[in-house]
Amino acid sequence: MIRYAARRALARAGVAALLVLASGCGGSLREAAVGGVASFDRGKEEFDRGQWLDAIADFKAYVEQFPGTEKTDDALFYLGEAYFRTKDYALASGQYDRLIRDFPGSPLHPDALFQLARCDDLQSRPAALDQTETTRSISRYKEFLELYPEHKRAAEAKLRLEALTDRLAEKRWRNGRLYFRLRHYDAAEYYFRSVIQNYPASSWASESQLFLADVLVRKKKRAEAVTVLRAVEESVASADVKARAQKRLRELEGAKE
Repeated sequence: MIRYAARRALARAGVAALLVLASGCGGSLREAAVGGVASFDRGKEEFDRGQWLDAIADFKAYVEQFPGTEKTDDALFYLGEAYFRTKDYALASGQYDRLIRDFPGSPLHPDALFQLARCDDLQSRPAALDQTETTRSISRYKEFLELYPEHKRAAEAKLRLEALTDRLAEKRWRNGRLYFRLRHYDAAEYYFRSVIQNYPASSWASESQLFLADVLVRKKKRAEAVTVLRAVEESVASADVKARAQKRLRELEGAKE
């Protein structure tokens, strides 16, 4: 009786080991349970029901077993979408990127490119932090708009592009303000001028002009500071910024007298 029980335990362990081995060789436990054949249709049904993890398992298995069928690009896209729904943007990006590289003629190419930009967008950080994802997202949104200007999500891409570009402007403005507070006026001037020149439509451009005027005063360039402040008065800056520029201008002109 003891020997029989031991044999059954060993048999069960052997089956478990085979399943793990199958998983390690590019398959999955789910594949083993259905006879090792991946199913796109089953994955799509699970996706439509919002069963993201099950859909991921089936689409991943399909892509691995059938890398060159007419549905492989669809499987890659929905695999990316399933990862996207679980907020795993890094893995989602990998699927969209593979679809774009391996299936450039796919009708899903524009959607994959937009979603690739969106993944970087959602991983981008506030202006005070590193802007690697922001810069990459901007590049991908621009590529999307260049290739597919009439796409249904083009308007959304333009709005996100504007918001992300504004974030880069804020990043440079913050750098300038930091150097200003540290009294490193040459570095501060560099950053404020870069905002004004590279992001003229951003609200941070007029804010940079105000700080630039203060920098120029510290560097004994009062006349140039006055010119900068007068330019703010004639710009499309907000009423608040213009009022602040006028106040500083009066202070400078009063001090001169």
